[in-house]
Amino acid sequence: LCSTTDDTSTNNQCVTELGATHEIQTVASGLNAPRDVAFHPTPGLHLREYSEGRAFFMDEGSEEAWVINGGNHSVSIVVNVGSEEHQTTISRRDRGYYHYMINGTALAFNTISNSDRTPDRDAFNYLAICNDNANTYLETKEPNYFMGPTLYNTDPANGNTVNRLGEECRPEEPCYFLHSDMLHEAPVCVGIAHDPEINTAYGNVYWAFDATGNRKNGQLVRFDFQQPHGPGSMDHSVAAVRRYVEISLDRGADESIHAGMVVHPTRRELYIAVPGSNQVKIVNADSGSFARTAREEYPIYSNRLPSFEYS
Repeated sequence: LCSTTDDTSTNNQCVTELGATHEIQTVASGLNAPRDVAFHPTPGLHLREYSEGRAFFMDEGSEEAWVINGGNHSVSIVVNVGSEEHQTTISRRDRGYYHYMINGTALAFNTISNSDRTPDRDAFNYLAICNDNANTYLETKEPNYFMGPTLYNTDPANGNTVNRLGEECRPEEPCYFLHSDMLHEAPVCVGIAHDPEINTAYGNVYWAFDATGNRKNGQLVRFDFQQPHGPGSMDHSVAAVRRYVEISLDRGADESIHAGMVVHPTRRELYIAVPGSNQVKIVNADSGSFARTAREEYPIYSNRLPSFEYS
């Protein structure tokens, strides 16, 4: 695959095409400005066999795709991807989508099922969503930049899904996500990736592309939600957020951009697609060291208690 330009300089580079042939198929339609897709590590966990008055059938070995829709601030769940008989789609929002899921642009699952963490500390099947917004509440307020990634437990039990009144969601009524945690140091976020490390207590480490950064260029931010506050709580005092100010990131001019990010599972390298500079940057995920607190240079953050680490 090569550029279509006539430029014969070294900038006109080619890359090997993956596969001898390829085929493009429409798997699901009716999405609204879809920005990212990720496959649930445990298909069927969230919807079970019956939800919102609909029956769901999980074929053996089938996959379940979760698509973040920036246009209507929702997640579309495509069940039994590719099944002619049982594939179907259902969309779901956060009950407070105007803050927790506004203009969602990226999502990432914790897919590590064998971390050896105890069940009460294992965040396997959790999901984090990145919001491309400066916290305007659907353009009804001035931006205050108190915005960042939202964490969800995709197991519907224990208050993780509710009805429109905030009560337990019954099988026959519309359900909404209820977030497990949120941190607020990456407004206008356009990319996110889960870190598959197994050293932290809960496994809630995510890397984010903060397009706001220092108001001149975007920056890389590492979020460790640590112990999530859980559904219904607003306590953000237990977490660690680290800014990598030397990693300059440019989102470009496109207002509906998505920046792909992934952590290599064994090399401990973070790959970041940088749309504004047409680059892929590679960062050693374990190479950072403490330089200084970020509270003075970046005064908008989740909690003022010492247990909230911001550097």
